[in-house]
Amino acid sequence: MAPKTVLVTGANGFIGSAACRAFSLAGWTTYGLIRSERSAADLIREEVTPIIGSPADPSTFISTLPAIDVIATCSEDLVHYQAHFNDVLALIKQVSARSKAQGAGKPLVIFTSGCKDYGTTLRHGEAGLAPHTEESPLRPPPILVPRCESGVHILTAYTDEFDCVVTRPTTLYGRSSSFYSQLFQVLDQAKTQPDGTRVVTIPSTPTSILHGTHIDDVGAAYVALATAPRHIVAGQAYNISAHRYETLAEIVAVVERVEGVKVSYGDAASGSNTTFLKAFFDFPQWVGSDKLRRDTGWSDKKSLFHEGYQVYRNTYRLAAEEKSEQFVRASKIAVAADVNEANKWSV
Repeated sequence: MAPKTVLVTGANGFIGSAACRAFSLAGWTTYGLIRSERSAADLIREEVTPIIGSPADPSTFISTLPAIDVIATCSEDLVHYQAHFNDVLALIKQVSARSKAQGAGKPLVIFTSGCKDYGTTLRHGEAGLAPHTEESPLRPPPILVPRCESGVHILTAYTDEFDCVVTRPTTLYGRSSSFYSQLFQVLDQAKTQPDGTRVVTIPSTPTSILHGTHIDDVGAAYVALATAPRHIVAGQAYNISAHRYETLAEIVAVVERVEGVKVSYGDAASGSNTTFLKAFFDFPQWVGSDKLRRDTGWSDKKSLFHEGYQVYRNTYRLAAEEKSEQFVRASKIAVAADVNEANKWSV
């Protein structure tokens, strides 16, 4: 029996690269769509076939693809979201039509959104605290409204052409660390201060909730959705989160012990190095993933961020030295953010 096939868009991104790696390890014939050859070698190392091109012009590569069983969309442009979504949707339709013409069934589209679609929850210890579930109201920050609405739309609007699942991963860590890297950068800067003044200010409270997920667990979740019974997962949204949330206090305790710095809580001044941390650490969210676990059998395997802190710190250092694409992208977003913009970013 021939291996299943998957096409991953945004294959050089944080989620896209993890999805490629996970599908390849699971035995799928994996194609990764990237815009330039810069990341081609990284994909090839993971036994992924790089496809150089853009969703805006699939004519340059679509004829090279076999019938595709699963399309995982892991690319986005938050500034020009609707135009990018329209391009991705057109690509999905063309791949679906071509696959069916080759005798394959309807592909499953795994559309990547995010947990910030729900907005915030209360903080740890506050009365009435409850997790976001897939039934919770969608209340995204302004910049994420187009992505959230597109996810709701694509879920059931094209069932004659393809089946769809929407994923809402929580904030991600591991590997190049995604936006957790902003904490590491601030810590590195603090260590250049004279002895006795190594103080890092985090614009939040100790009871703020950080419900992260290791990026490799997210990749495994995509494979679990792709291999689950189609009649169960099609047309459904799924949260992806670790088995429990962490508090900022738990993380800070490890940071102070390992890094030899003092962490204080307070407001960040406009333009300071801690500005972007507000969007990260002061957006409390408890996100339940019971539905994903029940329907697919998925479970997270990696240590929580504060439990595996030293390992994740070491991996980040290597990504920073190598200036990986994910590392550079996260750094650019942080540099561009001011106090008002920071709360708008998807973390």
